[in-house]
Parts: sequence; C-alpha cells; structure tokens
Amino acid sequence: MKGRRDALRAAGLAATAPLWPAAARGKARPRRVGIALSSGGLHGLVHVGAIRAFQQLGFRPYAIAGCSVGAIAGALWAAGLPADDIEAAALDASWREPDRWRMPRYGFAELARLQQLIEARTNGARIETLDTAFAAVATNLATGRSEILTRGELASAVAASCAVPIRYEPVEIDGRRLVDGALTAPLPVDAARVLGADFVIAIDVAYRPYEEAVTGITGMAFQMFHIMVNQLIAEQVRRADHAIRLDVHSLAMGSGERALIDFGEKVVRDAWPALRRLIGM
Repeated sequence: MKGRRDALRAAGLAATAPLWPAAARGKARPRRVGIALSSGGLHGLVHVGAIRAFQQLGFRPYAIAGCSVGAIAGALWAAGLPADDIEAAALDASWREPDRWRMPRYGFAELARLQQLIEARTNGARIETLDTAFAAVATNLATGRSEILTRGELASAVAASCAVPIRYEPVEIDGRRLVDGALTAPLPVDAARVLGADFVIAIDVAYRPYEEAVTGITGMAFQMFHIMVNQLIAEQVRRADHAIRLDVHSLAMGSGERALIDFGEKVVRDAWPALRRLIGM
C-alpha cells in the first residue's frame, strides 16, 4: 500500500506544472490569484487538504471558484472557515441521505440537508458578503449552459452546483432550474477569471475513465459521464496558469478519506515553492 501511495504522489506531483509562460517572458507578475476547485465526488477531500496547506502557508486567494464538491469546499473557505471546520463538514455524510421517502419528479432526493449544513456553518451567508470572492458553477437545465453564481444565497448556489441529475432534484434559483456544474464546467477556471483573477491555479481531482474497469450497464453510464467531464476539464486546463491534476481513485479506494486529505496537503506544500515564485509572494 505504501508503494502504491508513493507512486500516486509521484504521479500527482509530476502533473503539477505551469501552463502559461507569461511569467517566464518577464511580464509583470499578477497579484489577483484565483483557485479553481474541480468536481470529483469523494476525491474532493483532496481539496480539504489543499486548503489546509494554503492556510498554513499564509496564502489567501483573491477569488475561489468551485464545482460540485469543489463548490462545497470552496464556499466554506471563502466564508473564512479554518481547515479543521471545513474538514468536519466534508466528513459529514448525512447530507447525502434522502430527507424523506418521496415520489421523484426530476430526481430521487433533494439537497435540503446540504443547504442546511452550508447555512449552519456560514450563518446563512450570501455569496456577495463572503470574505473572499466566490463563484459556484451550475448547469441550466433549460439551456444546457453553464451558470456562474456570484450573488444570492450561498447554500442554494452550492446545492445547485452539486445537484447530480436524476439522483437529486434540480435547485431553482431566480426561476432557473439548475443542476450539477460538472455537466458544463467541472473545473471552473473561467469562473475564477469572471471573479477578476488574473492568475488561476486549477486543482483537478476528477475521476478518470482509465482508473476503474467498466462493468455492467451502470458502469457504462458512469464511464460515459467521466469521459465527457474529462474532455471539458482538458479545455479548462488550457486556460489555467498553473494546473495540479491528480489521479487519486486508487488512493481513495485503498486508503480512505484521511489519506485523501493528507495527500492534498502534501501536494500543495510540495508545489508551493514554484507557485510562490509564479505569483510573486
């Protein structure tokens, strides 16, 4: 197991590289740093470790954009919560349970418990009042387009970003029915730029099609989704200034939640010397 973990860490660190050469060409180094946190389900616990490392290193981003599980972690970070509190929220799996048995209309469950969790931990905050500029990315069910949510109730925006179609009911915001942001922007680099960031660090922990063998019709459906998501991520990565792309499915299945959090912290700490030079700290 140790060998596998070391191999994963080596692979993750090898995937940590700057993508835009602006700094190398001697241009003025940007100061408004944005963090884009990807979707990824259980893999999103890596984001918690990354946040802990950033906080301990004394780094506070100008803007944070999150999709799905990245929106949960990012929202709590933007609200000013310390990493320990974000970890406690991330490990609270109660919100994934259905609120009650119900006849589904568009989904089998609602995300009321997730909204309650976010409201409780942020005192019912609105996005525009957060300590750090924040955006949650969702998908408009009627238009099929990405929606970058930068105002309104934080809890509703996060729930909308997490509303996996069929599994959860869409979340209605201002007359729009919104679902999982991973359908259109699983790695929200563009959203971070909308918030005003001129240097974006993207952290991608999505499932990869090659990480698990396809078995059965359900597995085929998931594989189709992961292929689509990774194509969208590839487009966003090209628009990031620095990308940290990690394959962590084996780590998640073999070592569990604590290992994912620890891994996220280590990856950011190891990448920090290069990041610090790039962002001019």
